[in-house]
Amino acid sequence: MHKNITAVLLGLTIIILSSCTPVKQFVGNPCISNSSTTMQRIVDSSACALNQMRSKENWPYIDYLLEESRAVFIFPDVYKAAFLVGAEVGPGVLCAKDDTGFWNGPAFFNMAGIDVGLQGGVEGKTLLVFLMDDQALDDALGGKIDLSLGVDMAVGHTADRSNRGTFDVEGNIVLLVDQAGAYGGMTARTGAFMVSNDFNKRYYGKKVSVSDLLLTHKYDKPEADKLLLSLAGVY
Repeated sequence: MHKNITAVLLGLTIIILSSCTPVKQFVGNPCISNSSTTMQRIVDSSACALNQMRSKENWPYIDYLLEESRAVFIFPDVYKAAFLVGAEVGPGVLCAKDDTGFWNGPAFFNMAGIDVGLQGGVEGKTLLVFLMDDQALDDALGGKIDLSLGVDMAVGHTADRSNRGTFDVEGNIVLLVDQAGAYGGMTARTGAFMVSNDFNKRYYGKKVSVSDLLLTHKYDKPEADKLLLSLAGVY
């Protein structure tokens, strides 16, 4: 019975997500793209959110994670309105490194999750999900990564890790959260990262596979250079 309820709630969350306007308009990261397309606004907001997170004194190890990781999800606009049951949704991108170590992509994904527990308030946050090896990337491409990992790390909670040499990565996935607003309580989470085939097709002008977007340079777009250079630390 519980699984059926969760499935219904997740379906409702996906419907809500499809009607959202994915651009920074609320508290937190003030990045607002001037692009006329939804997809480019997501790309621009992802680059801006990444640059703002890495500029904060609490996040000097983001460069280390970018250097060591195989790929990274960036969800610049994740919002949750919660009271007992809350929907956590947000569009974002996945970028991966090619064989030379240069960043490739982006591929568009949606994050949809359901939190069930003691909750209250409204929160907005930027979420970075570092995939540290090929297995983690393969799992992401196969739709096997979900939000039941529950390893949110909010700004300030890891301020003592200011030296990259003291940052120990356990496992092959690292989640970092830059959170704004107020939120409290304990939750049980389920949800998923889902490929946005529609956004990928509209952005690249044709139906494309996520593997081709991330592992080849067949579909490089100059409009994505700002994001890719930001990931490389040169923008």
